[in-house]
Amino acid sequence: MLLAAFTPGGLRRIGRRFGGWLPVAMPLPHLMDMWDVIQKEAVEADRDPATLRMALRVNPRLTDTKTDPAQMPRAGTLAQYIDYARAAAEAGVHELFVDFGQTPAGLAERVDLAGRFLDGVRQD
Repeated sequence: MLLAAFTPGGLRRIGRRFGGWLPVAMPLPHLMDMWDVIQKEAVEADRDPATLRMALRVNPRLTDTKTDPAQMPRAGTLAQYIDYARAAAEAGVHELFVDFGQTPAGLAERVDLAGRFLDGVRQD
């Protein structure tokens, strides 16, 4: 079971009792600092931190033009979200859940966005 928590007590509970964390997109340094707390709590509870999973939820607010990097991941272009996803994977995020369903686009456009997102993330 994954827990979506962000308070110090919630992060401790994840490390001590749960199978992992379900955070929402935030700047990666902050995300990884919180993950470090979870990992340390797991060790203190005699759990193997390598067994914990992080499944990051991203609710993109797509823009037509590139946003200031300080706005990511709150808003940005599809290319910026692709870069964010790739950086998250490099930082250690295990899974990424992108919800294009919250965009004002129609179904066909959301499916196209998802396909372009996957293609972009998979590029070498």
